[in-house]
Amino acid sequence: MKIIAFVTQKGGTGKSTLALSMAVAAEAEGQKVCVLDLDPQATAAGWYETRSAETPAVVSADQAGNLGNTLGKLAKAGYSLIVIDTAGVDTHATRGAMEAADLCLIPVRPSEADIKATTVTIAALTSMGKRFAFIINQAPAARKARLTTAVAMRLSTAAPVAPVPIAARIDHQYAYALGQGVSEYDPGSKAAAEVLELWEWCQKTIRTKDEQEKRRA
Repeated sequence: MKIIAFVTQKGGTGKSTLALSMAVAAEAEGQKVCVLDLDPQATAAGWYETRSAETPAVVSADQAGNLGNTLGKLAKAGYSLIVIDTAGVDTHATRGAMEAADLCLIPVRPSEADIKATTVTIAALTSMGKRFAFIINQAPAARKARLTTAVAMRLSTAAPVAPVPIAARIDHQYAYALGQGVSEYDPGSKAAAEVLELWEWCQKTIRTKDEQEKRRA
């Protein structure tokens, strides 16, 4: 079982919506997925209440209880991927998710406020020795827009940046409102293609980590 945690100490980055769409994309590729909603705002849990499909499963913060115990139960139940959505503040639950994750993703909008807000998250993940990467989210639609490129270069001095920026597209809002991922809302859309590319990159990154650890063993 692999665990991907979306973590940031700033709200409004589009973290929850992105986490849900990636969970849907991963399930469509054959993963048995559970989303752990550790955010008291319950954005993922609210999405699930609207959703007509029963999967991917969503476990709310109230249901999760002890994170370690919950992850153990999910592993025994045969889940292959856990996507953790955390609160946009530095909490004990967020730190636990960081510790448990195989890969931590930090969504960052291309703004000075978002870049500065990553400092606490970077420090926490670095002290834990965790693998993490930035995702430029809600970016200009043109992938090579000067702003996106400049932000990516700046962030890359602290950690890897996912090679696929997620553009600010209305499909994300429509999909959330319908209890869907963007790949369900419009499978042929650019938004769906970006999320799928992000999922593929995450898989490759985790595989590389596993291979490196095997070589060191």
